[in-house]
Formats: sequence, structure tokens, C-alpha cells
Amino acid sequence: MMNNVKIKKIIKSMLLFIFIDLAVFASGCTEKNLTAEDIATQMLEKQDSIQDYSYTMHSTYYAGEKTIETEFKTIYKKPHMIKNFIQEPGKEEETLVLSDGEFRWTYTPGTNTVTKTKLPKTPELTKSDYMTLIGISLNDSNVSLLGVEEINNRETYLLKASPKETVESAAQYYAKVWVDKETWMPLKYEMYDNSGNRTAKTEIWDLKVNSGIPDSEFVFNIPEGAEIKTTS
Repeated sequence: MMNNVKIKKIIKSMLLFIFIDLAVFASGCTEKNLTAEDIATQMLEKQDSIQDYSYTMHSTYYAGEKTIETEFKTIYKKPHMIKNFIQEPGKEEETLVLSDGEFRWTYTPGTNTVTKTKLPKTPELTKSDYMTLIGISLNDSNVSLLGVEEINNRETYLLKASPKETVESAAQYYAKVWVDKETWMPLKYEMYDNSGNRTAKTEIWDLKVNSGIPDSEFVFNIPEGAEIKTTS
């Protein structure tokens, strides 16, 4: 049975590969051998052109014959506005987490509870921040192009990311990622263990980029009768 610690490790690993692969996606290149600097430069250029996006992320985690499914809906707008709906395994209700740039609001419908947290002043990531993080990530991974495939009527590049050095550990893994040619965003990614068994699959549905999301989307309206907790 897969416990919460293992699930968190898988999610962390997936996010690492997603970050690496996004850098490749943004480059618009199909070369198999790109330097970290090339990728970082192209990624920064692509990031500058993205003002907002929204999608639904559906993830499945495999533990033998048992599977655990989660769903996550997100709406984002620069510089610091984000709205997430999170559905945990075994629960029908969705937890809302909304950041309006000044406060983070978390609403749990089951208990009709709102938690309000003051956000710290967070500047946009700088070129140095991106370069450092991407450089560290790419030093540990190889990224290669496997081919072109169609996902939900969209043409995608299929890439593979794997550790550069072989480590004798059950935690060793690799990832496959399907990248939309039009938006350079991932539409699907899968994680595999060192025996080639799929451990997790994530699909991106209803992806929209630069659709002109209004600021009003990030205004939090306190539900009637909700208990409000304020944290610093």
C-alpha cells in the first residue's frame, strides 16, 4: 500500500522533471543535446510571453493493483494571483486555495472554515534565480526527444528525462513527457521506476494560455456563516 510519504516523494520527483522539461519545451528546439544555458535563456523568453493560464491536472498513482487518483484545477495570472481547487483522494468536496497577491485564502467546505494568511512581499523570479535552479536540475538529468505524438487532437513532442548517473536505489526513476507544440506546455507526463513499471501518470485537461483572465477571478468572497481564522 502506498503511504503519504511515498506519494509526496513521487509528486516531488514529477515536479522536478516537469520543471526540467518545461525549460526544453520553451526552447522551441528539437535538438537532443542542449546546454543548460541555452535552455534557461529560451525558457526565460517564453515565460515573459505568458501572462496567464488555466488547466485541470488529473493524476493517478500506482501501487501494485491499487491506484490513487487526485484532481487539481488551477488558474494563474501574473504577477502573483493564483486560484486552486484541490480534490483529495476519497473526498467529493474541493478545497479552495486562492492568492490575490496580498492574502492567501483557504476554504474548506466540509467544515465551512476560511483561513486568511498575509502573504510576504515576493518579487518576480530573476534571471539569476532561474539560471541557478535550472542549472542544478539539468546537471542530474538527461533529456532526449523520442518522437512526435498526438494528444487530444494536439501535436506534441514526446521527451524522456532520466538521471545521468546510475544509482543502485529503488528510488531511481525516469519520466516521459508529451509537450504541446503550440503552447510549449506539458499535456501529459508519466513516471517510471528503474524496472520500467509506471508509478504515476498526470494528464493536463482544458489548457488555456493567455486567455485574458480578469483580476475579478481572484477576489475571494467569504461564504455565509464561515468561521474565519487569521494567521501571520
